[in-house]
Amino acid sequence: MLRPLIPTFPLLLLLPIARGQVLVDSIPYPGQGTGVWGIHVTADTIFLGSDLTGNIRFSDHNGVILGELTTPFDFNHGLIRRPTSYLIAEDYTTSGAGLYEIDLAGNLLGSWTFPNVIGGPSSGIGDLEADGNAVWYTMYFPDFNTYPFAYAYKWVPGDPAPIDTVPLQGEQPYGIALKGDTLLYVTDNLNGDQERIYAYDLTNEQDLGWIELPDTPIDNDQRPQGMHYDGELLHLVANRQGGSAFAYQTIFTYAFDLNTAVFTRNEALSLQLHPCPASDVVHVRRADGAVQPYAVFDASGRQVGSGTLNAQPSTLNVSDWTPGIYTLRAGTAVRRFQVLR
Repeated sequence: MLRPLIPTFPLLLLLPIARGQVLVDSIPYPGQGTGVWGIHVTADTIFLGSDLTGNIRFSDHNGVILGELTTPFDFNHGLIRRPTSYLIAEDYTTSGAGLYEIDLAGNLLGSWTFPNVIGGPSSGIGDLEADGNAVWYTMYFPDFNTYPFAYAYKWVPGDPAPIDTVPLQGEQPYGIALKGDTLLYVTDNLNGDQERIYAYDLTNEQDLGWIELPDTPIDNDQRPQGMHYDGELLHLVANRQGGSAFAYQTIFTYAFDLNTAVFTRNEALSLQLHPCPASDVVHVRRADGAVQPYAVFDASGRQVGSGTLNAQPSTLNVSDWTPGIYTLRAGTAVRRFQVLR
């Protein structure tokens, strides 16, 4: 598998999400250790996946543990609660990370191996989020030391390859959540990265911005893990450290208003691409007239096209390309498009 070109992308190009979020609650879990990772939240129950045992704990919204379901797994790096089953991401297996479905009594219903990703076999699964019959997941390994530092993938369990790929900021992305067409993800501190929740616009294929976690000004060691958007609020699992009254496993709950939170990057907007979806050709140009090389990658990270952009449209012939999502990178700008038949 070819590794994509990885341009340098200074974090200073992203603007912070300033007024679009409010921390509305924090639920501490004293005595629960640091093993809580996966999370799924409903109106009356918080489902917590254990990183150490793979078990699922049930809590009310006041932090009272109501029970625990034993599972046959030793990791739980992502948890999705379905009406009659659970999906669990088991980190680090021999042939790649595993996705498992169990019924509400803990019996195994199905299992899959996550497909190979950009950089090699799937290994470090950061978190899961449902999207219809597909799942979004982050990868904290393989990761890279220049942008894109890591990737999120959309995958239908059982398919041979992801159907969508999103470039991420930060080398250790963990929790992931979906709010409409906005992908939210959280990064942990590695090599000086700030711990932040980032927002990515799936429709326009661009970063929207970020917010710092409550502990960042203290020591940047909140250790964020799983995340879930329940249709109204965003819930983040973190083992908060530093000068915190809750220096143990805590769920932080945010209210997000993306109408006031969104900041776009002018550079991404200058990269114009049409039509999308496409079936025969795709035209791409720099609206500002800048001359710049570009490369196109499929969902597995394999380079499938390249060229040079300027004020005149560059035409890509995609008539014989496999249907799916493709990513075009030109410098620090990233745009995605779909090929249909």
